[in-house]
Amino acid sequence: MKKTLALFLSLALALTLIAPSLTASAADVQPTPPDWCPAEEYVVFPDSQAYEADTWEKILSLRAHAAAGNLEPVSGVDTVLFNRLRELQRMNKDPGVQFELGLLSVKFALNAAAKGEKVPYSTDFEMAATYAGGQEPATYLCHLWNARLVLASRDITTGLEGGLGVYVGALEYLLSYEQFTMEDVYSSVLTGIIPAQRLSYAKSLIFVTLDGAVVHPKAVRLSADYLDTTAAQARYQRTMVPVRRLAELMGSTVDYDAQTGDITIRRAEDVFVMTLGSTQATRNGVPFQMDVAPYAENNRTYIPIRYIAEFFGQKVEWIGEQQHVRITEDKSVAEGSNLEHWALAMSAVLNYENNPHEAMLFGGKQRFGTDPVGGTSTNQLGMTGPDIGRKILREGWGITDRAALLDTAGTLSAGSDAWDLFRVSTLAQWGYLAGFVTYREALEMVEPAARKVCQLYGSWKEAYTDYLTGWVNWSGQTASDVWQTSRGQLYQTILEDPAMAHILDDTLFRDGVIGLPGGN
Repeated sequence: MKKTLALFLSLALALTLIAPSLTASAADVQPTPPDWCPAEEYVVFPDSQAYEADTWEKILSLRAHAAAGNLEPVSGVDTVLFNRLRELQRMNKDPGVQFELGLLSVKFALNAAAKGEKVPYSTDFEMAATYAGGQEPATYLCHLWNARLVLASRDITTGLEGGLGVYVGALEYLLSYEQFTMEDVYSSVLTGIIPAQRLSYAKSLIFVTLDGAVVHPKAVRLSADYLDTTAAQARYQRTMVPVRRLAELMGSTVDYDAQTGDITIRRAEDVFVMTLGSTQATRNGVPFQMDVAPYAENNRTYIPIRYIAEFFGQKVEWIGEQQHVRITEDKSVAEGSNLEHWALAMSAVLNYENNPHEAMLFGGKQRFGTDPVGGTSTNQLGMTGPDIGRKILREGWGITDRAALLDTAGTLSAGSDAWDLFRVSTLAQWGYLAGFVTYREALEMVEPAARKVCQLYGSWKEAYTDYLTGWVNWSGQTASDVWQTSRGQLYQTILEDPAMAHILDDTLFRDGVIGLPGGN
């Protein structure tokens, strides 16, 4: 059962009440919210300079200025207050100061609307969230206030290159919180100044995420001067999504025959064929009936979201309170198995070397990227998971299809040292990203190698000693101590990284390899 916003915000209030006492030696004042901020939506950041007497006096003077109905002070008119505001803005890495500036921005927005002026936007809440250091519920509330301010100040009806893109970016953070609802955005002092058309448009939006990243609505850069915008639609009492973008992010190829209207989707061993305007479709040549026919609009083919789950083995959840379709890999196929843990441990050093920020993910990279699949970007943010997987397999191994992947992994699985066996895991994960194998098939590839590792070694330190020896020999290096090499030192770095250390858990050797349900 989902947690209620009230419960979560009560935690925020608790933080507000206890934080000053926790930092009494650093704080000179007892901070309180301004009149336009509910107490349960106000937080105090421990150790912030905002609560030192001199800084707090600046904040209170600016609050009084805003409460009197004034706009943000400007140089030459309200010089003293303008200088105070600039002094606070220069403290841009202090989350407490940034949060207070954000609350001032809220009041200035309300005042601007009352005067018929353009409603201003600031990044203060976004900066506060950035430098909050993961403090909760403070970070959540910063993101919530930011989304409200974006909606009040930006015209989201102008499209993704305008206000909508900023709004989607603000909401992307909030969609990961189970307690978040869209009503939380609409229920604030700012809602009264949002034009009715804009508010109605906001309530019509459907957000589709893949592994936590927003796929629709989103802008995808197809070239230096062209952005393609994508969005889901509510039609036929179904959530309809453009099939190509999601299918390609899951490693599929999509072909369209303009003469027949056939859409052919290939992934791993599966081939799906649909026809525009027809509910008749096939999977690997076997007919099945769709409840709604695919249709084309603005050069995109739309299908019901539920078929994403059926075609690609995904878990699809509709979260009505968030206007959100959440798509993730359906890992229930491995329920009770520890093979993914074995795979991540066997590939930990190489995944960390390639991409330390996502090395804890199966595949070493999320499937989403800001560029289209097959794009030219080479940075980690722009490149999609499928492009990363295919690029490494092609350039490093000469592998360009499923058959070559399975053949190479089979050869390495016959080896008897960690250097060969660990590489089976990385190949399986890259093959999963590339769409050459499904999640379950990737784990099946890892299983025989993992069983050998479990039999040959008694700890990850022992196994990685053997792996590093193989790597040094393969790369032609000369090393008297493999632990002093770059990858040897990466192992120690992983142990010191809170997001990664749990992966290299020696209890796996005591538990043994637990295979997949229904496996041999």
